[in-house]
Amino acid sequence: MTYRGTADEMQLATLTRILDDYCEQAGIEGSHLAREHLARRLIALFSGGIDSPDDIRMALDNIAKDLKPDHMPRNG
Repeated sequence: MTYRGTADEMQLATLTRILDDYCEQAGIEGSHLAREHLARRLIALFSGGIDSPDDIRMALDNIAKDLKPDHMPRNG
C-alpha cells in the first residue's frame, strides 16, 4: 500500500499510460504544451487522492475543455 499521493512503480506506469492514451486520442504530441499541462494536472489529481483511471480520464476531459487554444494542437 502506498501513502496518499505517492505513486509506486505500478501506479506510475498506469498514470503514464493514461496520459499517453489520452494525448494520443486528443492528437496532442509528446512535447506539446497541452501535454505538459495535462501531466501536471494528472499528478495533482493523483496527489489529491483521485486514483481511479476512469475518474482521472473524466477530470482530464474537463481540464482539456478549459485549455487555451494556443495550448491545443491545430488541425490540418
